[in-house]
Amino acid sequence: MAPSALIDLARLLLHPQWTVGDRRPDGIRVGKVAADGSDPVTVFMVGIRVNRWLAPWHWLPLLLALPPMVRELAAEPDSGLLGYRLLLGPGVRQAMLLQYWRDAQDLHAFARDPNSSHRAAQKRFWRHYAAAGAAVGVWHELLPECAPESLYGNMPPTGIGALRDVRPLAWTVSGPDDSSVG
Repeated sequence: MAPSALIDLARLLLHPQWTVGDRRPDGIRVGKVAADGSDPVTVFMVGIRVNRWLAPWHWLPLLLALPPMVRELAAEPDSGLLGYRLLLGPGVRQAMLLQYWRDAQDLHAFARDPNSSHRAAQKRFWRHYAAAGAAVGVWHELLPECAPESLYGNMPPTGIGALRDVRPLAWTVSGPDDSSVG
């Protein structure tokens, strides 16, 4: 295992999110805001669960393959990746990379590109995963071209609200017979 791979993983853990155009979170937005939902977004989630801690040779290579892929995508503005966030938990066994894409075609183009870091990592992944037995679990979910509705209250830029422009909203109080979103 190369020391640079561990350094890349540490960098990802220290800076677990990125957005296109480097729209970094800049503190808490006080009040209630809504993100622009006029354009659809594709949401892709990929996760890992460590089932056997004492078998790191099965799960550690999967974790170490992640930073080069997100670095490659972040460096290419036309890749279609709008942003990502690394989420840990629940518990210490699980990690998930939540990604926002322009559309599902861009995601599939990256996944199938024979020159991308993903293809080499995918081949290594299947080799490790097939040999791992139940030492590690993996999953992914794709929500193509969603029409997002995103509301935030007293939050730093997060999720789609970090990718899109936001507009202020008034706080409202809704009663049990009022169907308005508050």
